[in-house]
Order: sequence, then structure tokens, then C-alpha cells
Amino acid sequence: MIRKLHIGGWEKADGWEILNANPAPNVDHVCNANNLSQFSDNTFTEIYASHVVEHLDYKDELDSTLKEWFRVLKPAGKIYISVPDLDVLAGLILSKEKLTLDERFHVMRMLFGGHVDQYDYHVVGLNEDFLTAFLRRSGFENIKKVENFDLFNDTSSMLFKGVAISLNLMAEKGQNQHHSKRNTSEIKKTGRNDPCPCGSGKKYKKCHGKTD
Repeated sequence: MIRKLHIGGWEKADGWEILNANPAPNVDHVCNANNLSQFSDNTFTEIYASHVVEHLDYKDELDSTLKEWFRVLKPAGKIYISVPDLDVLAGLILSKEKLTLDERFHVMRMLFGGHVDQYDYHVVGLNEDFLTAFLRRSGFENIKKVENFDLFNDTSSMLFKGVAISLNLMAEKGQNQHHSKRNTSEIKKTGRNDPCPCGSGKKYKKCHGKTD
């Protein structure tokens, strides 16, 4: 049986089941994207998520969520992920000669979220290098960038001032893979005794990694 999962979507399409944190007429599964425990291993042939993973904390939630998506994807299954492109948006913000202050502020909101509800906050910025590394660490392979998925009418094809602001990546789960491979060679997690990523000069355990 072919099953395909659209994470964070609203638009109904033949063959796709919609998963969203908010109930709505077209939503088939109401739950958070980071917990797919209701699904068995190797359930879906395709997974689609547009402007979802930027809402996941890069410290641990992004890793664990991608591994969860990997788990429910069948071997040789495909994943389609779209995110606001950090490189493109940063370039637009710096285009002071081409964009007004209001326009550049709007671009900033694309980076950090519109803050219209509790879910509309972005907690990580991703470009092709960063997202590719996260996907590889979760076990995905054959990762490639595409201009458009041509699957849904959503933010994956969004333009601002004629510029495509989304990064669209396709990846696969290997034929013989059933669980995510562990790859610690890229984007290593911050250790307790490492310098804090905030740039304070303090050790992580004495700064943002401090526990009371």
C-alpha cells in the first residue's frame, strides 16, 4: 500500500495524508511533527514538509525529528523539504539600495516567523549546507536541490520581489536502511565544556547550557 504524508499542510491532494498540529477539515492526523509514534517503521513512501523544520530547535529537536521522519519512511522512500533560505534572505536584508526599510523588515519576519500564534516562531536558520548536513546526519542520502517540487501551491514556490526565497531539497532513504545512520562528522552538538555558540566567551555549561 502506497501512503504519502504531508507534514504541516492544509491543501488536500490525491494520495496524500495531512498531518498538522491544528485540527482542520482536511487534516487527517492531529499531532506535532516531532512525534510520529502513531506510525510504524517504514510506513510512507514519500514525506513532504514545507516551512516546517525551521520551527525545530537546532540543539536537539531538529535532529530527533528528522530521524523520526526517517524511521517512518520506507527504504527507497523520498522526502521533500522546503525552508526559508537563510542565504537568500540575508542577501535581501542587506539590499538597502533596492529595498525599503519596511520591505527589509518583512524579509526579517520571513527569517524569524510572523508570530501570529504559538507555532509561528522560527528557531533555526537553514541554508543548503546546513540542511544537507542535518539530513545526512539523520541517515538520508542522494540529497539534491531543486527549483520547485510542483506538488503543492505553498511557500516552497514563494517569491518576494521576484526572488525565490525558499530552499527546496529532495532526499532518499537508502534501499537497505531501516534506521537512521549516526554521522557526527558535521554540525556537532555543543558539548558542556565547549565555548557557547552565542559568542560570550564562556563555556556552554556556564552560559546557555546552564541548568538550575
